[in-house]
Amino acid sequence: MAIAYPKEAGSETSQAPVIQIDDFRGDFAGVATLIQESWEENGKQGLFYTPEFLESCLNYPGSRYSLAPTLYQGEKPCAFVAGFPRTFQYKGRQLRAIVCTLLSVSNEYKRKGYGIVLWSELVKRARAAGYDGMVNYCVDGEAMNGMILGCCRMLKLPTERIFSVHYLMRPIQPKAKANSASNVPCDLADLTIEKFQRAASLISDDTPLKRVWTESEARWQLHRHHGLVVSHSLAGREGLLTAYLMPAANPQRTKCLMIEDVLWGTLVDEDRLALVHKLLDRGVQTGAQMAFLPRLGYADIAPFQAARFRSSPRTLHCYLTVFNGDAVPEPVPSMCLDVI
Repeated sequence: MAIAYPKEAGSETSQAPVIQIDDFRGDFAGVATLIQESWEENGKQGLFYTPEFLESCLNYPGSRYSLAPTLYQGEKPCAFVAGFPRTFQYKGRQLRAIVCTLLSVSNEYKRKGYGIVLWSELVKRARAAGYDGMVNYCVDGEAMNGMILGCCRMLKLPTERIFSVHYLMRPIQPKAKANSASNVPCDLADLTIEKFQRAASLISDDTPLKRVWTESEARWQLHRHHGLVVSHSLAGREGLLTAYLMPAANPQRTKCLMIEDVLWGTLVDEDRLALVHKLLDRGVQTGAQMAFLPRLGYADIAPFQAARFRSSPRTLHCYLTVFNGDAVPEPVPSMCLDVI
C-alpha cells in the first residue's frame, strides 16, 4: 500500500508528481541508476550494482517486493532499501531475519530524513511479516553506523554491533597459457544440493551465529547470477567454495571475484590450498582482476594467505537487531552469514 507524503513548501501541487513510499515496482534499471548516483558521493570505493544483479537478489527464495520499499516521485525511484530473508542459529535459537541493505537516496532528497523514513518502513514491514530480527552492514567511518543505533533506540529495538568484518584481497593476473572456460569441466555437473548442505553442516558448532540453508536457498546459491562454484574431492574428502563476479564502481569497472562460502568440509590442508588455486584459475577464465574474501572467523583462512591474499583496508560493521528481545544481541567472535 502506498504511503503519500505532502509536497515541500513552494512546490507546484498541480504539477509535481506525488511523493510516496510503495512496494518496489520491478524497475531494476531505475533503481540501479539510483544506487550508483547515490553512492558516488561516498568517500569509499564500492561495487557497481547492475539491474541483472538486483533482479537476481530479489528472486532469492522468500524475497518479496514488499520487503523492498521504494520512495517514488511519480514513476521515478528516489530512494530504495531492501530486506533479503535469511535464517540462522544464534544463541541456541533459530532466527528468521532480513539482511537490510542497499539503502540509497537520490541526491535531491538527501539530508531530508527520507533514508531514515524508508529504513523504518522496512523495519515495520519485516515485523509485520513475522520476522524475528534484522542484520545491517555499515561501512566503517560512515554516518550510517550512528543512524542504525539511534533509530533502533528510538524504536526500542535491542540492537548491538556484534562483529566487524575485515577483508583479505589479492590481484588476479592472467596466466600465459590459461585454459579457456569452455575446456574446463563445470563443477556444477558434479555438485548437488546435498553435497552443498553436507559441507555447510560441517561448520563448527562453536560458531555462535551460523546460517541455516533450505534446499531452495542452496539451489539459488549454486546457480546465482554470475556465480562461480569450485569443489575438490579426493579419497573420500570433499569441500567447496562459492563466489560471484561484480564490477567495481570505478571508471575501469574492475571485475571483482567476491568469495562467499568457504566450506572446507573434510578437506585437509593441501586440499584446501588446491581448492583456492582452482577458484583463482576459474576467476582468470572469467576475466576477474581482483579477489576479495570477508574474514568472518568461521573458516580457516591460512590457505588464502598461502595463496598470497593480504589484508584490505575495507571494514564493515555488522549490527544485529532482535525484534522480540528473547535473544538480546551481543558481540560474537565469529559468524557464518553472507555479507551484502
